[in-house]
Amino acid sequence: MTNAAEVDELVEKIIDRAIEFYMSSHGWALNIQGNYEREMGSDGLQITPPGKPERTSGGQVLGFGVSFVDGFEYGSGNDAGTLIYGHFESAVRDLFRPWRNLPDPDGFEPYLEQLREAAWTISMTSEGNKVSGVGNPVLKDVEFLQKKIGGDDMNGAMILAFDQNFCTPLPAVIHGQYAVAALAGATLCAEQEIWRKAREDVLTIARRTLEAMEDRGRGVVNDGLAIVTAVFGVAALFPTPIAPVLAGVTAALPALATLLDAASPPNKTEVQFAGSSPDEVIGKATDALKTLTNQARDGETEIKRLITEGMETVTSHPSSFAMPKPKLLEETKLAGMKVDLGDLHFLAAETLPHIGHEFYVASDALNSGGGCSREWMRPAEIDVSDSPDGPCAAWTALVSLAEDLVLDLAWEIKASAEHLEIASDRIGQNEAEVEAALRRHAAKLTGSGHDPIGGADEWLNENR
Repeated sequence: MTNAAEVDELVEKIIDRAIEFYMSSHGWALNIQGNYEREMGSDGLQITPPGKPERTSGGQVLGFGVSFVDGFEYGSGNDAGTLIYGHFESAVRDLFRPWRNLPDPDGFEPYLEQLREAAWTISMTSEGNKVSGVGNPVLKDVEFLQKKIGGDDMNGAMILAFDQNFCTPLPAVIHGQYAVAALAGATLCAEQEIWRKAREDVLTIARRTLEAMEDRGRGVVNDGLAIVTAVFGVAALFPTPIAPVLAGVTAALPALATLLDAASPPNKTEVQFAGSSPDEVIGKATDALKTLTNQARDGETEIKRLITEGMETVTSHPSSFAMPKPKLLEETKLAGMKVDLGDLHFLAAETLPHIGHEFYVASDALNSGGGCSREWMRPAEIDVSDSPDGPCAAWTALVSLAEDLVLDLAWEIKASAEHLEIASDRIGQNEAEVEAALRRHAAKLTGSGHDPIGGADEWLNENR
């Protein structure tokens, strides 16, 4: 059964019990014929029960001669019951109608899966090790690259520039990009949980409202809403290689640590449902739904705050997330280079392309995961957000930042591999010919075409 169908089923029961509660509170009870009549001092007047399928097709006053009833707030006369039935049909249906079609949490899942894949693909520690047991084993090549380039048999300005300005900071930059991709996934997961819990809470409110109507105000039916804990436990719900890198993630991206490192769920907000009249119960349900609205709004406000904080961290510390154009690509002289050409060629033709390929894979996954937009749409009547899709625009900017970061790095790895391959492929060529080829390659390199930090800065300036 869909969420809307479950709400509808409960709503119809609430209407029936509300009518019974109201009639009983005014001294009317169902008789053996199935009509309402006064419980005390019957004057022979009866009111037909609610009709089917529309309750307002019932409610006619039956009597001998004069069929007129007074004393109800919602109408009098020979169709007093019809007016009562119509009141509760409208009141209860109107109350729950906006909550029938909330965003479907399952709709987020295909996009979350892509973001999990993207984060896994570039998962490595800031020290250059893959995440043991669960990280992408291909990134073990980064450690191999550092070891070879930093070896005693690799010297010269070109090699030193590549080692100092690219190989050494590479793990920290990858780790930073992993944190951004993980934040994109974790915030989408938190959004998914808000709507998963909201759906549960709407059903809880409807069930407790029904129980309060059945209880006729004699007891107290209270409950705590679940949505207040929606962003708690996201680490378990977004199972990428998060745990092994959390030790360093605070330094890389504090917003991610805030989201993933919650110590305990907050206390649930208690809401009350019992009332001495059906309208009072409806009023309590209205208050409960307002509480739900406020909690959902607060949850999304926190998601947007963390996204903004994360993007501000990236733009204020760009070197931790984006590699500048490698100085290797400016080196066109071979003088002083002492290398094992076989090893250098292997690094250029095999190792670097293997590493770079993973970042193109991650960018594709981020692009696919970033397509989640329609899933954020919510009914305006519930007043959860000031926009029809909540913090979707902020989240989309974050995913775009993550994608641009990995694409820029993928290009830098690819361009570096091409440059080193030219330098290593010297069989049959003299030094001047190789240097000319390096100059031609350097001249045509204008950049990756992606300015991830600039794009994030622009979004932040527009939305601060």
